Parts: sequence; structure tokens; C-alpha cells
Amino acid sequence: GGTDDESSLKHFSSYNAASVNNDGFVVFRARSTGEQNKGGGPATGIYVTDLADEDRVVVREASRGSTVPDPNNIAKPNTTTFIEFPSFPRISISHSHIASRAMHMPVFEWVEEGSNGENITARSGNTGLYFNLDPRNDVTEVDTSEGFLTAVPKLGNVPEFSQFQIPGLDESHGGIPFDVFPGSPAIDDDAFIGFKGNYAVDGVGKTGVFYRQLTQEKLGGSGEPYVVASSDTAIPGAKTKCPGREANTTFGSTAPPSIAKSKMVFVGLDVEESPSCGGIYEAPLNSANHPSLNVLVDLQTAVPGQQEDTFTRIGEGLSYDGSAVAFWASWGGAMEEIILCCPEHGNKDRMDFCKYHDKNTINGTDEIECYHQKKEVPVHQGVFVYSEGKIQLVAEANKDTGTDFVFWNYSGKPPSAGTTDDHGHRRLTDEESDSAEPPRWRSAAFVALKDKHTVAYKKRNGTVSGIYVGLNDGGDGSAFTENKILETNEECIVVDDKGRDTNGAPMLVEAVAIERDGFRNNHLVVSVACSANVTVTEDVEEEVEGDWGGIYSAEVVVS
Repeated sequence: GGTDDESSLKHFSSYNAASVNNDGFVVFRARSTGEQNKGGGPATGIYVTDLADEDRVVVREASRGSTVPDPNNIAKPNTTTFIEFPSFPRISISHSHIASRAMHMPVFEWVEEGSNGENITARSGNTGLYFNLDPRNDVTEVDTSEGFLTAVPKLGNVPEFSQFQIPGLDESHGGIPFDVFPGSPAIDDDAFIGFKGNYAVDGVGKTGVFYRQLTQEKLGGSGEPYVVASSDTAIPGAKTKCPGREANTTFGSTAPPSIAKSKMVFVGLDVEESPSCGGIYEAPLNSANHPSLNVLVDLQTAVPGQQEDTFTRIGEGLSYDGSAVAFWASWGGAMEEIILCCPEHGNKDRMDFCKYHDKNTINGTDEIECYHQKKEVPVHQGVFVYSEGKIQLVAEANKDTGTDFVFWNYSGKPPSAGTTDDHGHRRLTDEESDSAEPPRWRSAAFVALKDKHTVAYKKRNGTVSGIYVGLNDGGDGSAFTENKILETNEECIVVDDKGRDTNGAPMLVEAVAIERDGFRNNHLVVSVACSANVTVTEDVEEEVEGDWGGIYSAEVVVS
């Protein structure tokens, strides 16, 4: 599909997992292949569509080459345009409020006095968070939608935009901007946006989770951001819950949050790579810094049905409806070694980095012919749902059958990557994160909550991966039953009759993807890629691409 005036023949070639609200309004990120964009490179952007509309069209909110909204004061013809949307967009539960993260060149130019009294022209703001509280009224446009506005810019160091400086710091540290916004921002029906932000204080890198109330006007209104928890926040109960650590142990890691009903949930840990304390925390969005944190699940919480075991790891991707939260977690110390072969498809610089420059990569051997790395995954792991003080197991991994919920993706920015735009500035590559971290293997688990009795998740079973729904129709305390929605190696025509090769034979499903806002009301939305020649590898990404594919919806009715 294509919705602008650059080419009526433009086609999407890959999709991230989509987000959907109760009414079936969908927001997603997609991209094309090749030089199909006026700025060069593939076309990519944020798009919306309405499942309830029989004559539905796909409408662009913003895309590469479209204008970044105010406060963009860079004069034409060199006005700042979007370069990339690194994360999947999110949507609120009942309304059509959408939020996304984007990257671009600096958007704001101002003059400040130098050390010798001379005027210096400065520029800032090369990333930000964006939103639209009413995308249902958007129509196809040749530029960024008029309703797609700035929620949080990287301009806290500019006096004119001091409302966007890091909140909750003492007066001696005023005017510090956010550096980057890792992950996807969340948005709720009360027009709160919740996000993770990284920043530096006196040269020391810090992180935290924040929120802001929005209105549908320039810069989202006059409200300022608030901090929920940061690197300076003590982990609740640290004195007794952080063995071998200081009593005032603070969060060394916070994950991008989820929000609903004016509340936030997030995962916070002492040490991300090897945590000894931390967990899932809930906080009210009460227009105050550092609200009280309610512990929902932590690393001292007993695993249901596992005698004396407690959780040892908790995944950062939380799906939340304001009451219940679905999550991935593991327990026990048993680990299983897996082999991850360097990717053979995708960005050439990154593939070469994995093979020839990553210090953790091992050359091919007689037993393992590919360039590879060895990683460990927990033997005991599962998908859980928390609600009203109770935790239930939705689905459990089984080492004997080769099932697990952890998926791996080799991502990051190789040192050699990066091109320039028409003005000599470096242009960020498609998959590059704005924190410019070097490539490495990253893992994630994927869950999507409809309610406390119905949870969708992605699972691998040997060489097959798929989307499943755990149902608990017997009430609290009853066991969940697993229901298959779609698996790889099935015929593509199960979801789309157009999924056939040039001879008319059905292609096979190659990859599937789901994210935390992908299951609302009875609407389950998944991204699917199909191919005539299927080769399923371990490096399954949340963005799927194949010879045919798209975003598909299923109606999941629990009677």
C-alpha cells in the first residue's frame, strides 16, 4: 500500500507487530524495499487503519521524508524531516490515542552567547516522542498528518523549552535534556504518555521511567513531564531484598513502561544482565515526581506451583490493562546452551560485523558450520498473569519438547554503518537505535493481554514458532488451556489467499510477530511473513519480511 503522492505503486515489504484498541483501530510501522523515498532508502513510516470500516484505507501519520512537527524552526528547503521510527507504535485501550518514537536531524536552532561574548548558533533535538489523540479523523496527506504532534522533544537544554528538562533533579542540575528514549512510548485513554528516558548528570549516565499529560495542541500543551523512578530511586525493600547489596540499592535498569487507567507498570532491576533484586512495579500517574511504588512481582516472589522457587528473571515487555499484567519470567538456576548463527539476510554491515568483528563470534566448525555465538536460556520459564494480588501460570516451557518463549535478534549499529543526507549530515540507518549501541544478540519474549483470563503469546516448539492464546474460562485458580492461532510452516492461504507463488501453489508461513498492545477486546492482530522457500532461523525479529505477508486480525471469542 501507499498513501502519499510519491508513488501510487509503492508497496510495503515488511511490518512490525501492530497495536489495536477495543474498537479495532490499528496503528503499525511498515517499510518498503529499495530507493522508494524522496530522501533515499526504503520508505518507512507510521500508519493507521480501521478494521471496522468495510471501505478502510491505510492512512499515513508520518513517514521518512515527511516534516517533523513543531518546534521545527529549520527553514525550508532544509526543514527537518523524519528519518526513522525505530520502535513499534502503541495505542490506548478504548480510545484511538497513538504514540511513537522517531529519529531525525536537529529540529530547533537558536542563538546563544559564547564564552567570549560572541553569538553562537546552536542546534538540538535529533529525536523525540510523538502522538495523535484523534487519528480517526485523519485523511491521506502528502506530508505528516496535521494531528501528529510532538509529545516530548530532546530540547530540555533550550531555555525556551525548559518544561522538557529532566524532572525531579535538584536546582543545581536544571536544564538537562533527555538523551534518548529507548523502546516504545505507551499511551492511555486519559492521554498520559509513559516512556523510558536516558540522560547524563555530571557525566554519569542515568535512566528512568517518566510520564506526561497531553492535550491535542502544539507541543502537547503546557504540562511538564514527571519522573516515576530513576537511577536515583531506591528499590523498594532493598534492605532485605537485595542480598549482598547496599540497603539503599537503586535501580540500575528500568524498562520501557506500559500504562492504562492513569497507572504505570514497569520492570526495574539492580543489574540488568544478572539481577539479584527488582521486579514489576505499579505507580499512580498523579502529577507528582517519585510516586509511591507498589510491588506486584519481584525476584523474591514465589513461583506458583513450584514449591520454594522464586523468580530469577522477568522480561521487560509487560502487557497491562490497568488491573492485570501479563509477563514472561524464569525461575531456578538451570540454563540450557543454544547456538545462534550469524544472520544471512538483512543489513550487510551488520551481517559482516557479526561474522568478522564481533569478539564473541566463533568461526564455523565441522559440527557447527556457521559463524555463531553460544548463549544460555533458562530451562524453567513461562508466561504469567498477575491480577489482584494473585499470579497464575499461563504457559510453561518444556525442555524435553524444545519449547521456549525467548526469541533472539542480532541488532545494533555497526561502526562502519551510516550514510549522509543531501547536506552532508550522517543519516541514521534503518535499524539503528538512537543510542548507537554496537550490534549484539538481544533476546525478548512477546505477550499480549486481553484480560486476566485471556493472554496471547509467541512460543517456539523445536523449529516451529507460532502465536497461541492461553484461555482460563473456569475462573480464578483454574488452569489455562493453550489454543493455537498460527504457526510457521503452515500454508499462507490460511490467513491470505494471495499468499501463493507464481505457479499458484500456497507459500508457507515463515515468521509471525505480536506485541503487547496486539490483543484488545476480541481483536488479535499479528504480523505474518510468507515465503515460497521457508528457512526458519533463530534470529526471529519483531519485524517480519517475506515474499508475501501483512498484518492480519483474528476474532477471538471466549464463550
